[in-house]
Amino acid sequence: MFAEVAFPLPLPKFFIYRVPPGMSGVDVGARVLAPFGPRRMTGIVTDLRRDAAGVGQTKDLLAALDTLPSVSAELFDLVRWMADYYVCSWGEVFRVMMPAGMLSGNPAKTRVERRVRFAPAWRHAKAVDALRADLRGPRQIAVIESLAGYAAEGLQDPRQADLLARAGAAFPTLRSLVQRGVLEIVEAEAVRAGVIDAGKAEALPDRTLHPAQAEALHAVSACIDAGRFHPFLLHGVTGSGKTEVYIEALKQTIGRGRTGIVLVPEIALTPQIVRRFRAHFGSRIAVFHSGMSAGERFDTWRLLRAGRFDAVVGPRSAVLAPLSNLGLLVVDEEHGQSYKQQNPAPRYHARDVAVMRARMNDAVCILGSATPSLESHYNAHRGKYTLLSLPERARRSADKPVSLPDVRIIDLRGTPSSTSLSPWLEKAIGERLARSEQIILLQNRRGYAPLPECVRCGWSPECEDCSITMVFHKSGNRLRCHYCGRTAPLHARCSNCGETSMEGFGTGTQRVEEELETRFPEARIIRMDLDTTSAKDAHELLLRRFEEGHADILVGTQMVAKGFDFERVTLVGVINADIGLLLPDFRAEERTYQLLSQVAGRAGRASLPGEVVIQTRNPDRPVLRYARDHDYETFAARQLAERRALFYPPFGRMAGIAFRGPRARDVADLARRWTDALRKEAAGAQVMGPEEAFISRVKKQYRYHSIVKCRRGDRISLQEALRTVEERMGSLPAGCRVNIDIDPVGFF
Repeated sequence: MFAEVAFPLPLPKFFIYRVPPGMSGVDVGARVLAPFGPRRMTGIVTDLRRDAAGVGQTKDLLAALDTLPSVSAELFDLVRWMADYYVCSWGEVFRVMMPAGMLSGNPAKTRVERRVRFAPAWRHAKAVDALRADLRGPRQIAVIESLAGYAAEGLQDPRQADLLARAGAAFPTLRSLVQRGVLEIVEAEAVRAGVIDAGKAEALPDRTLHPAQAEALHAVSACIDAGRFHPFLLHGVTGSGKTEVYIEALKQTIGRGRTGIVLVPEIALTPQIVRRFRAHFGSRIAVFHSGMSAGERFDTWRLLRAGRFDAVVGPRSAVLAPLSNLGLLVVDEEHGQSYKQQNPAPRYHARDVAVMRARMNDAVCILGSATPSLESHYNAHRGKYTLLSLPERARRSADKPVSLPDVRIIDLRGTPSSTSLSPWLEKAIGERLARSEQIILLQNRRGYAPLPECVRCGWSPECEDCSITMVFHKSGNRLRCHYCGRTAPLHARCSNCGETSMEGFGTGTQRVEEELETRFPEARIIRMDLDTTSAKDAHELLLRRFEEGHADILVGTQMVAKGFDFERVTLVGVINADIGLLLPDFRAEERTYQLLSQVAGRAGRASLPGEVVIQTRNPDRPVLRYARDHDYETFAARQLAERRALFYPPFGRMAGIAFRGPRARDVADLARRWTDALRKEAAGAQVMGPEEAFISRVKKQYRYHSIVKCRRGDRISLQEALRTVEERMGSLPAGCRVNIDIDPVGFF
């Protein structure tokens, strides 16, 4: 018997190995350990065959690592589709699908621990009373009562060490009870602490679905009951109760004996939604998050594969979770950029993978957002998805409606750049502080002064490894590159002309925080950006402090625009709405609208009315007017009309090709040859480039890119053309690489 194996490498081919006689557990989808050159590597069996005709000499597999194949037949179909669509190898898909330790040279294995239970003869209601009368040793009775106590708490078969600690007994006492036939010691797979119950559930409020929620749920329920594939776009304004619809749909799915996946953009930034799901589903729902150790991720994956959980909540990688009999996939905030994997391959979009996986499983897929991506909006309006609308905020009480906040645009033209707060915003902050209400301020740029500049010659310090200006961070009084992490001291003298006066232009979150401390010295301020949230659980700790009223103002980058629900937030301020608008990207206005609308949605979510203040030096930009008026439909119609004229998505298909390498000449030559070959292969498509990337060097790697675009409906297979060119180009110059990105979301 021979096995075809895929390794977690960017290699399109599979490798053939002989299965040694007597080796069991070598099945399609199972992990195996195999020699690979001078190394030992873990791979996934993709096929079994009786002979290896035409292969030549083969090596033997070293070990089979799974009792139950890690990859199910259903996931195999998904892997095949992802590898084909995103132009990558099967092994690269396996690499992002499975926890890191499962595919290493020393693969993760299950740990075994000893657990204790009553012997069969003593598993009846009156067993403990009978044993109390029969046993004389107080330690033996303590062990029996402790074991019964675990059962009363719903915890079966406790760990041996935990039982003895609770009973205050030692192993000889336990051994004597085993010898008497009262107890049994069994070996079971160990599960690390925190995997079964990873988080605190929040109390459930008494809420009745409002009519729009009930109507949306009715449509979803009909498809769940029918057990057929159906994609929905749940377009609900901020605070409209989309999460309640998700929860009720998942309850119905589980009630039908099926499982569910709930995706959230960034798990660390959405602790409230996780707590709400835990409150409803308890330990039957798993949570994937970046703060988990490799061992915890391995245990969670293994228990999901074994059917221990009914559902999982997590970021984009959770769309690949090994749940069987899937009935529901939910993508919350489906417009979120973090759903798109950038590096390494596969550069997949979890939203699109969720829709495809739902199709493969005859499952329901719900895409939810207050500001849907234009692709999803278009798909809903042409009938590919069913549109469900929640046009009003959910009521917190029976007789008190909750309105969307009033939005005011403040023109900063003529205002000194030395201040972050316009008089209007400063006054509004003071009023909220006087009423003990809370404020959220968005400045989507971290650091203190993003552009340190010489006042004489205009020179700015550039990172030695990247073609980008370094940012001044007041904490530590250092310059920092936000692309490679390099730091350097801020010198008092200009390196170009010797001038001794360097001035910081622009405003980062640190500068906003400093200005707030000066103007409102009594205010309690939390800053939330990448610099303050690098420690484990830092996001949740900061958000908990704010939620519990231990701070008055939350200032931060786009992190503060996520789906938070803080009842006392009545003011949201956007320090500079122009950040991001001027980027050379056809999605710049869409992202700006989404960010402004999402952060505005944090205000006035309960009984207190909300206000939003947007500061800008470009007040005439239509996108700001649409955000002010909460007018998504007009904004979307205008954007789609512009994209239709230029065949941008969703009216066209795109792929980005990025070229990277340590020598500029090699990269430029590779980009030219590769792009010329693509023009010939993808005749009929529009191939643009190659051009230097917007940031032409990052981490000492020179960067070029090309873009290929064609009309949707043209009989051109971008994937086939890209694969053909990739194979034809063969080996690359030393240190160079080519990255293919299907459906790119950025070109920087």
